[in-house]
Amino acid sequence: MKIRQAKIFSFLLVVAALLFVVSGVAAKEAKIAQNIGVLQVLEKVESGANGVYLIDVRTPAEYQQIGHPVMAYNVPAMFLSDEFVEKGGMFRGKKMSKTRYQYYKNPEFLNYMKKNFKADDMLLIMCRSGNRSVPASDFLAENGFKQVYNVVDGFEGGKLKGSGEEKSLMKKFSGNYGLRGFTGGWKYYGLPWTYTMNPKLVYGMHK
Repeated sequence: MKIRQAKIFSFLLVVAALLFVVSGVAAKEAKIAQNIGVLQVLEKVESGANGVYLIDVRTPAEYQQIGHPVMAYNVPAMFLSDEFVEKGGMFRGKKMSKTRYQYYKNPEFLNYMKKNFKADDMLLIMCRSGNRSVPASDFLAENGFKQVYNVVDGFEGGKLKGSGEEKSLMKKFSGNYGLRGFTGGWKYYGLPWTYTMNPKLVYGMHK
């Protein structure tokens, strides 16, 4: 009986892995910091342990307008400029890969983190989908913070795209193709989030 259960469990793991690949969900993972899922994040935050902080590194506008986890501190790793640059154009000495209002790094990010958090605090770093939390997590881990975790899939998750034949069919028929909120992330799982701004958690208003 135990052997049969083990085989079934192994089969389910393989199926889950295949579904993960086929769905096109490629979680962005940190190389130096550790990686953690949103459900495990909530478990750690609600454990009551001291020195556990969820840090939302999105811009203040995203934090306010799109919403944020109720307990998340906002410390933007990047800001969104008011300069619109087309793909291939130059912005602050670099050629841009996307047509949009361009992001630039927060020059006070590390100093702000060191001022407000301790080196041995557990820092759970979240952004929209991983593009900013991965480099931010590794950067903090490289600069003296000992317990840094990248929150895989972030607040809204990656874009729904699929792969192979599924991708072409999804692109043709799915109204959700290319959108966020369907592949994972904090909101996907219905974890506690809000639009309400708590002054104690807002950038520039911390300790």
